[in-house]
Amino acid sequence: MKKKHTGAIVLFTVLAGLIAVAIAYFSVMLYVKTGSFIPPVLSDMSGLTGFGIADVKVSDEADSSAAHISGDMSDVKTSDEAEKVNVTKKPTQKPKKSGKKKPTTTPAPSKPEDVNDISTHDMKQYLGEMPGEDSDIVSTATSVYTYEQMVKDLYFLDQRYPGIFTYETLGVTKDLRQIYAVTLGNPAAPNHVVIQYTVHSREYINCLLAMKQIEYYLKNYAAGETYGDRSYPDLFANFCLHVIPMANPDGVSVSELGIDSMRTASAKGIIQYCWESDTQLGRTAAPIEDYLKTFKANANGVDLNKNFPVGWDGYTDGVPVPSTDCHKGVSPASEVETQAIINLVHANPTVAVISYHSAGDLIYWNYGVEDENLLAADRNLAINLNNVTGYPTAVSEKYNWHLAGGCSDYFMWEEGIPSVTLETGQGTCPLDISAFSSMWNANRDVYALLAAMYG
Repeated sequence: MKKKHTGAIVLFTVLAGLIAVAIAYFSVMLYVKTGSFIPPVLSDMSGLTGFGIADVKVSDEADSSAAHISGDMSDVKTSDEAEKVNVTKKPTQKPKKSGKKKPTTTPAPSKPEDVNDISTHDMKQYLGEMPGEDSDIVSTATSVYTYEQMVKDLYFLDQRYPGIFTYETLGVTKDLRQIYAVTLGNPAAPNHVVIQYTVHSREYINCLLAMKQIEYYLKNYAAGETYGDRSYPDLFANFCLHVIPMANPDGVSVSELGIDSMRTASAKGIIQYCWESDTQLGRTAAPIEDYLKTFKANANGVDLNKNFPVGWDGYTDGVPVPSTDCHKGVSPASEVETQAIINLVHANPTVAVISYHSAGDLIYWNYGVEDENLLAADRNLAINLNNVTGYPTAVSEKYNWHLAGGCSDYFMWEEGIPSVTLETGQGTCPLDISAFSSMWNANRDVYALLAAMYG
C-alpha cells in the first residue's frame, strides 16, 4: 500500500509541475503579446475556437477600461464586435464638392435673339454690302430672294431714302423669324390698303416683286415722278399703303433652302414629319429635297390660306395632319402669320385687301358674296387692276367643304372689305427668274394705281 501511495504522490507532483509550467508559459506569452499578465475577459468563448497564442486579441484600451470600470460584463465586447462598433461610430464624411456646377438643361429657343436672327443684328455691319448709288438695291439676279436679304434690303432702302417710308415687325414665327410690314404714304390718311405676299412658300418670287415695287415707289417719290398727271408725293399725300412682302418667312426659307434652314429643333421636326406623313399618305413619292422645293405651308405644316376664320369648320376635304398644303391648322387663325395679316387690317382704316399668289396671270374677285354694294366695290378694284396689269378677271366661287376660305374670302365675307387675289406669272411654282420680267411689267404701277383710286 505504501508503494501505491508513493506512486500516486509522484504522479500528482509531475502533473502539478506540468500545469505550473503551462501556466507560466501562457503568462509569459500573454505578457509578450499584451504587456500585461491579465488575460482578456471574453463574454463569448466562441472567440477561442481554434485557439492559439498568436490568435489572442484584446479590445482597444477605451473599451476594455470602460468594461473594467463599470464591472458590467454585459457591456464588454469581443474584439470583433468592438471593431464593428468602432466602424459604426466613425463619423460619416460628407462628400467633397467637386467645385463644378450641376449642368442645367438649355432652354429651347424662344425669341429671335436665341437663334441669332438677322433682325437682332446691328445692321450697320452690312453697309459694305449696300449697292452703290447708281445701282438698284433689290437685285433680280435670282428668284431665290431670302428672308435675310429682304431684311438687309429694307435697311439699305431706309439708308438711301430716309424719312420716306417706315417698316415694322408684326410677329415672330415658329422658327423665330420676324414678319415685316412696310408703310408707304400718309399714316394719317383716311383710306388704307393692305397687300400681302407669299403666304404660300413656293411662291416666293412674289416677295421679290414686292420689294421691287417698294423700291420703285421710293425712287419715284424721291424724284417727284408722276403717275398720270399727279406726282408721287401728291398721290400718296392722302393715302396709305401697307405691304407685307414675305408673310410666311419660315416657309419661304424651307422652299428656297431646305430643311437645314430651320434653326429650331421643333420646326425642323415638323418639316421632317410633313414629308414622312405625305409620303405615307401617298401625297408624294419625291425625296425630301425635291419635296421641300414645292412646299407651301408654314413651319407648323399649316396651309395659311386655309387657316383664316371663314368656312373653317366646313372645310373637310383637307389633310388632317401637318403637310405641305391643305392642312387648315388646329383652329381658325391659329397661326401667327394669319394673325399678323388680320391684325394689320384691323389696326388701320382699311378699304381694300390684296393678296399676291402664283401662278396664272389672273385676278380673282367676287367669292360668292351677295351684298351688292360690296360686290360693286370689289368689281371696281378688280377692273382697275385689270387695266394696269392686263390680267383677266375671274370669279372665285364661295368657300365650301372642298374649297377652303382664304384671305380674300375672309375679308369679303367676315369684314365686308373689298378683296382680290392676283395670281402672277405662268408655269409651275417655284417660278424661275425668267418669269419675273413679265411679272414686273404687269405690276410695276399697282401702288400708284391704288393711290389714285383711294387717295
